[in-house]
Amino acid sequence: MTTAVPEEVRRAALLRTAQQIDYLDYRRTLRVIKAKGYSQRTVAQGLNISQPALSQQFKGVDEVAEPQPGFSGAGPYEICQRYAIGQLSRAELIDELIRWPYAPSDTTDGVDTLLIDPPGSWDEVEQACDRGLIDGQIYDEVLDRIAID
Repeated sequence: MTTAVPEEVRRAALLRTAQQIDYLDYRRTLRVIKAKGYSQRTVAQGLNISQPALSQQFKGVDEVAEPQPGFSGAGPYEICQRYAIGQLSRAELIDELIRWPYAPSDTTDGVDTLLIDPPGSWDEVEQACDRGLIDGQIYDEVLDRIAID
């Protein structure tokens, strides 16, 4: 039996998604700042944080995936997140999900049944649907218009 999700919880989930996207964009911007070689003192002052805090925030920014050329995100899940928070129209979302070069899904070796889908696979769209970022109509429309390996 599925319990109805209260409106306040749905709103909080949407705000949490927006926070995740904002943080991702912040980290990508920090990578650009780091690459330009600005002094940490200048950057920290501009961000109103301490230099040690900035140094901590610079850690790992080089590993943050960039959006794929021609797409609004680094993967289908991020694209769906951006749609959910209003950064993409329905038409833009569907266009990007149809054009996405989906990574092949993992297959079992016949012995080990644990499958881990690689980044960029159709599994990300399934997760987005399961988590309410997109609805079943969008999922079905995209699925009908692409060929999944």
